[in-house]
Order: sequence, then structure tokens, then C-alpha cells
Amino acid sequence: MMERWSPIAEFERLWNEMDRLMGEAFGRTARPILARAFTLRPAIDLFDNGEALVVKVAVPGAKPEDLEVSIEQNTLTIRGRYGYVLDEETAKHATWYRREIGYGEFSETLTLPVPVDAEAAQAQVEHGILTLTLPKTTEARVKRIPVQQPKALASSVS
Repeated sequence: MMERWSPIAEFERLWNEMDRLMGEAFGRTARPILARAFTLRPAIDLFDNGEALVVKVAVPGAKPEDLEVSIEQNTLTIRGRYGYVLDEETAKHATWYRREIGYGEFSETLTLPVPVDAEAAQAQVEHGILTLTLPKTTEARVKRIPVQQPKALASSVS
């Protein structure tokens, strides 16, 4: 059976092999370094519910004061800080056995697919997910146009 080639799956396979070789050679792995490098870009979902665009951003550990959201014309910018940092005293005595939870600052800019009403936009963060609700402008909403039959034809069809 043929499988479709996937560069991401191939990279993962290559990385796993390198990880295995490093583990055999040095008895430890470099994976947390790579994992942290990739976590500085939060996962983002963007969908249209008919009335508004909804943006969901994974920001574990972020508090409202850690996040900044702005809209200029058709561009959404989200900046913030997420994760956690140990206090100095705890960090001084910590012996790490595994460290994969990302932390740091990020900035993401998205071009929105339709115009939105920035004045009516709402943002909230709950359980590590930032949810933005961006109502579409009246012009951007889908308008249903009723299809009618001409009156002369309507009376002859009866």
C-alpha cells in the first residue's frame, strides 16, 4: 500500500532517530531544547460562526495582564507572555529531570479574512485559552436574497 509523503512526518522520524542516537551516545536527550523553541509560537484556531470571527489561542499560564490584543484595519495582532517561571529561590535548588513546558513572549499577526467591527470585539482568557470574538461588519455578513417568480408567471402557473 502506498503512503503519501509528509515532510513533517519525515522530520519527526529523523528527529526521533537523532534523539535515539544522542541518548545512546550521551545518556540524555536534547528534545526539551527543541520543544521549548517551538512553543514560543502559540497554537491558533480561527473560524467564522456566521456573525463573527472567533480566534482561539493556546496561552497556558497567561493572565489577562500578560496579553495585548489590537486590531488595525484588517490585521489582528496578539502579543503576550505565557508559561511559568520558578521564583529565584526555588530555581536555585531545583534539579530538573524533565522540562517541556514552554514559556516566553510571543507576537502573532493575522490578516483577517473579512472586515470586523473592532469596537464590538471581545477578549477573554480562561483555562489557558484566549478567546477573541470579532463581530463581522454588516458588509461582511452573508445576506440571503430571496428568489421570486415574476408575478405574471406566478398567476399562469396556478
